[in-house]
Amino acid sequence: MNYYRKLFLAFLSVGCLGFITPCVANPIADAEFYSVRTKSSIRYSFYEDDAGSSNGAGFLVDRSMGWILTNAHVSGRGTGDIEVSFKSEPFIPAKLIYVDTELDAAVIKVDQKDIPENATEAPLQCEASELSGQEIAAFGHPHGLSYSASRGIVSKVRYYNGRDWIQIDAAINPGNSGGPLINLDNGKVIGINAMALKDTEGLNFAVPIMPICKILDLLKEDKNPSPPKLLINFTRNSQSEEYLIIGPAAHFEKLPDGLKIGDRLTHIDGQKVATPTEVNTILRGLNQEVEITIKRGEKTIKKPISVSPQELVTKRKYVLADGALISFDPFPERRRESGFLTVHSVRAGSYAERTGWEQYSILMAIDGIEPKSLEQVKEMLSGDDKKKITLRTWSNRDTKLYDYDEIDYWPYNVELMENDQTLLD
Repeated sequence: MNYYRKLFLAFLSVGCLGFITPCVANPIADAEFYSVRTKSSIRYSFYEDDAGSSNGAGFLVDRSMGWILTNAHVSGRGTGDIEVSFKSEPFIPAKLIYVDTELDAAVIKVDQKDIPENATEAPLQCEASELSGQEIAAFGHPHGLSYSASRGIVSKVRYYNGRDWIQIDAAINPGNSGGPLINLDNGKVIGINAMALKDTEGLNFAVPIMPICKILDLLKEDKNPSPPKLLINFTRNSQSEEYLIIGPAAHFEKLPDGLKIGDRLTHIDGQKVATPTEVNTILRGLNQEVEITIKRGEKTIKKPISVSPQELVTKRKYVLADGALISFDPFPERRRESGFLTVHSVRAGSYAERTGWEQYSILMAIDGIEPKSLEQVKEMLSGDDKKKITLRTWSNRDTKLYDYDEIDYWPYNVELMENDQTLLD
């Protein structure tokens, strides 16, 4: 009997080769054909990035377009050089296509002809499904150990630190960032590995793939998939796990007519929502009015509000002034107030650093005149004559919020840039 049982099992194994029915592939082995290694180098950084070099992961999602998904903190926001490498292949240059202002996600592009013939597209799990308790593998290159996986389960899909995350207990280490989080039941990618909480064990997080699927669809339609501009802030109640309580209006704005602080947002165009990430996912790509439903005590109120997408990060302009990167304030609330021009970074050892430019300071005036645009900054800093620069910084004094400093600055090399391309000479 054992003999026939062994013969039957052997027959089934032959079936795995294609004579009967195909076998389920090995999801971890399959990941080697769509995953890549990434290298990025940032010399001048935006506020959200750090200058320097880093290594991470990514995965191919559209061969015809050459699109690869990774983390925003891996690719940077547009001032860095990016390279990717498919398994057993040399590194090739990549270009930043899209960076999300809400999710730690980015789309980068390689030349389609440089993609190896054996490379495959990652299968994405774009449909809604229950993930809690699901067996998963976090794939990437932890500490340089290329194309390896750590196994675990999904602890929970949760709202944390302002957005939705997939919480997992599979190990996430440097080099995993940007790699695929794989559902071991069906081999599909359910997230982008992102981060591990410091000084904890088994508290690791990935970006959910569902919002990313909509971003990719909108990009293919040549639409801006950025999160919407909203004139409201959401208040959270962690005890009751409510995350869509209407809060105060955005800085120096007023709440849309008919809304009150403490209202609960429940639906958008009839679709139930529970977190800001769900709200933003529904509203991505829209430039129109939508109907929202709010609860005010026992009362249900429906009203229209207008939405439009935020500006693309990849279109963000900046001035490079001898090592200082100057752009609009990174915080939308303050930017809407007066369009603050902020010193996002100052390269170590640069002439700007020697002169006294300070990172995170606000550019208040050049020769006593407050600039209103980056084009004006470029124009006012042109020429070889000395400039008087007024900067506003956070004060260390107990009685003051801000300090103001004037520095003497002789411009040498000042350029107006967009996505690492010079706009004006």
